[in-house]
Amino acid sequence: MRLLKRLVWSGCLLSLVWSAFPAERSLPPVKDTTVTIPVEEFSQFMKNSRVLIPWEELQKFLVTDGTGRYLRLPWETFLKFVEEKKPAAPKPPADYILSSFLYSGTPGQDSCNLKFSGNLFVLKDPAEGWTTVKLWPANLNFLSSLTVNGKPGQVLCKDGAYCLLLNETGSFRIEGQLQIRLTGETLRFWPPVGTASIIKLTLPPDYDFSAPGAATVSLARTTSATEAEATFSSVNAVEISWSPVIREPQQPKILSSLLLQYSLQPDLIRTTATVKYEILYQPVTSLQIKLPEGVRLINVSGNLIDWKETDSLVQVELKPKTKGQVQVYLTYEQELKPTDNQVRLTHPLCLQVEKTTGYATVVSTPSLEVSPEQLDGLVPVDPREIPGATTPAVLAMRFSRLPFSGSLKLLRHEEIPVLEATADSANAITALTLDGKSITRVIFNLRNNSQQFLRVRLPEKAQLWSVYVDQSPTKPLVGAAGEVLVPVLKSASRSERAMPVEIIYYLPGTAFSGNGFVEMSLPVVNVPIMHFMYSFYVPEKLVLSQFSGNLEQVKNFTVFGEEGAEKIPAAGPAKPVEAKFKDRSPVMKEEQGKVYLGQQLELERNISSILLRTDVPNQPAGGAGETTAGLLPLRIYIPATGQLLRFEKRLVIEEELKLKARYALRR
Repeated sequence: MRLLKRLVWSGCLLSLVWSAFPAERSLPPVKDTTVTIPVEEFSQFMKNSRVLIPWEELQKFLVTDGTGRYLRLPWETFLKFVEEKKPAAPKPPADYILSSFLYSGTPGQDSCNLKFSGNLFVLKDPAEGWTTVKLWPANLNFLSSLTVNGKPGQVLCKDGAYCLLLNETGSFRIEGQLQIRLTGETLRFWPPVGTASIIKLTLPPDYDFSAPGAATVSLARTTSATEAEATFSSVNAVEISWSPVIREPQQPKILSSLLLQYSLQPDLIRTTATVKYEILYQPVTSLQIKLPEGVRLINVSGNLIDWKETDSLVQVELKPKTKGQVQVYLTYEQELKPTDNQVRLTHPLCLQVEKTTGYATVVSTPSLEVSPEQLDGLVPVDPREIPGATTPAVLAMRFSRLPFSGSLKLLRHEEIPVLEATADSANAITALTLDGKSITRVIFNLRNNSQQFLRVRLPEKAQLWSVYVDQSPTKPLVGAAGEVLVPVLKSASRSERAMPVEIIYYLPGTAFSGNGFVEMSLPVVNVPIMHFMYSFYVPEKLVLSQFSGNLEQVKNFTVFGEEGAEKIPAAGPAKPVEAKFKDRSPVMKEEQGKVYLGQQLELERNISSILLRTDVPNQPAGGAGETTAGLLPLRIYIPATGQLLRFEKRLVIEEELKLKARYALRR
């Protein structure tokens, strides 16, 4: 203040100089000038600046006079120590930046010491406080040493983690050592948040290395060690595993399992062998199988390119570089004589294999009774235990080695023939005229397993007009004894539904006059008929009496079911066929009987039997029943009028059904 007061005399001069300053009021670079500035103006002028005068320099300008001590500072010297204040720098977005870490070490028995190194750049102004750098979790890793730019770092444990404390800005090199406990042959640790990791491990020679989640993995092998390196991006956890290299043998190893099925027939034994190979380590191009002596090879198939047989040795050619599972199927036969009561169990021998195990099953025809007689290396088991067996077996055995030996005892039984076909019912209707002519229509509801023909012996002088099999027109044949052969062997699978076979024939005769006897004969077939129903239409002018023959006259047809006999009323006016009379498959006995009875009633109403079969579509010519080329039979309908007489018979077995009666002409 004293200095300023003494410079008051220079106020006017300062005003002149100040007015010459530019708008931003920068300090004038003048020399040898004394300037007097009011305190208020000086404070405003120095608002964004500061004066820095070292004490040593300041002592040079101290002046003492009678009034006191003051500073006498030349203007040039004053300007030298004036420094304009710079604007404050913006606050950094983070306190520090931590780069990736490089870890290296050699795993031990229970732990691994990892040397680490990384770069740290601190941005926080020390004036704002200490910088805390969060590193590794303290409860999972042991930090044995840490240096910052080669000097020991200040580390503390905070919030369960190692933290580095710094009170200055700039770049720092962090180095040290971590000790991490191993889990078997697995290294797992948690790096600092937001840092990438490069891990280099030195492993024993011939070791494999895996790092799930690593961005890159490299492996370098030497005679003394295996150098492994993995790079991880910023992840929560790092996991690395290693294990000794498992080297495959230079030679292939082949295992095999065998499933044998012996199919016994009266004249031969057929063996089907399923060989399952397991080829390990190295690929193979061929396999060899030795057949038993005295057998005839039928076929070889499976996962192969080709095969050939030379002196009971089967050479199987495989695809190039074949490894893993391969299946080969062999079929061979061996003859059996009618006098043989013993059979030897043979088996193929798989060569070039370590071991062969498997199962054997025996399948036999019903005429051969089979029992084990001698088993060496074979253990009987339940046939249901055999894996992959589809055919029911009478015997099943297990073996754990090859070769084995075994024989079976055979007991031959003579087969008793059974019915190949039968007719559930036969529905017949005859229309007789006054001149003695007649037309007869018979429907045999046939169930057939393997019979090729239905043999029909027609009455003497009968003329066959039409034949239908399962609603299809069929061309009949002539048998050796003159009988009619109707083809009935169906190519389709077996069905419980009866197959209708329809025959229509014409029989000439002489005109009726006065009185006498009338005789009617019905066809004879080579299958049993369970129920024969016969409807006989005679002219109104004929009066019949004194019936004889092997047919029973009835007023109403009878259906025998599981609940006993049931009477069906006589036919009245023509009505639609009820649904219960339609054929269905399969049906109960009583219901099926009603179906056949309904069929008979419709015959009496002169309605085509095909109308009863709405569930079976018409088959075109050349269907299942056609056997020869040429004209096919026509569908013929019988003009049934006059008196209706009914007859029936149970269980007709290859017998001729006859009907005889006395007649008299009604006037």
